[in-house]
Amino acid sequence: MAPKRETALDAWGRELAYACEAAGLAGKQLAETLHVAPSTVSQWMNGRRTPHLEDVERCDQVLGTNGYLARYFQKWVTRETPSEWNGRWLVAEAHANLFQSFDSSVIPGLLQTPDYARAVLQQNRHSPFAIEERVRRRIERQTILDDENPPMCIFVIDEYALHRLFGGREVMVEQLKRLHDLANWRNIVIKIVPSGTEYYAGTPFMIVRMDGAEIANLDDALAGRIIEGGDELVQINKVWEDIRESALSANGSLELIEKVLKEWEV
Repeated sequence: MAPKRETALDAWGRELAYACEAAGLAGKQLAETLHVAPSTVSQWMNGRRTPHLEDVERCDQVLGTNGYLARYFQKWVTRETPSEWNGRWLVAEAHANLFQSFDSSVIPGLLQTPDYARAVLQQNRHSPFAIEERVRRRIERQTILDDENPPMCIFVIDEYALHRLFGGREVMVEQLKRLHDLANWRNIVIKIVPSGTEYYAGTPFMIVRMDGAEIANLDDALAGRIIEGGDELVQINKVWEDIRESALSANGSLELIEKVLKEWEV
């Protein structure tokens, strides 16, 4: 088996470790100073977790590296990272107190199992290495759902996504079991728009609210488009309300998920 190719995140993590050593700080001491878990700093150093830019900037301040870590991060790591985790949107997700999402053909990324995510990403014809990196980072994003102060999350999904095959029957069974489990979390509401519903407009999108501000991410075939205000944000909120009204209740949605799950299990 070929050795794992080093990523820009791996290299940045090594630079962070060197900077800690030069400053005479252990990773645990850096974590205490930044008020994060020691495991978080360890994952940064090992290239297993992508820090937010503001965390990187704080590392520069604590370690006295004069902005070097942030410059390296912005030049190489963010270039390598898929657009859904980049810049403003990644920061918005991390600070969200309300998260609203609509998907018409796939289960939303924040709710995906690794195997389902891998099957979805394979449709985009990425290299095997790129797929595994994207799966890892997609699953990493899901930590916002159960951190110490998770946002309230409302996911509206078209029923078509429950029936669309990705990765085989076993993958679909595990994905719908995961969806069913998450639908019972106190901070997650999952609503399904049933098939047969009269036509409604809506491309996949996400809306995040944080500290009184609001930002939306509209998906397309190439990359997400950020909307931070103006008439477009008003319009996407109107679309959200229309779609949500078309969906079943939370309990009705749970029953539909159970029904489709049984169909996949046969």
